[in-house]
Amino acid sequence: MGNPRAKVLGLTFAMLAFASVLLIVNEEGVSANAWALLALSGVFAAGAVMAFFQHEEFATQSPRETSQPVQEQQTESQTLPDPAESGFDVPVL
Repeated sequence: MGNPRAKVLGLTFAMLAFASVLLIVNEEGVSANAWALLALSGVFAAGAVMAFFQHEEFATQSPRETSQPVQEQQTESQTLPDPAESGFDVPVL
């Protein structure tokens, strides 16, 4: 099964390109609206190409790797020092 995102973006590109061609034919010239539709269809075409060549990473992971518990360890460099011990004035309200 292919990437559904690529299919949707490709279909959107085709519809916008077809709409711009119809607009050009109906107006017998290229207007600003037709240029806008052509530019927008180019963006969707680029998105479809990028989505088509994108690898599906979620299918390559095994379920055994994700079921391991995550252990949180804090080292001494990750803990914040006490401001009073570092020489900073701590205001008291």
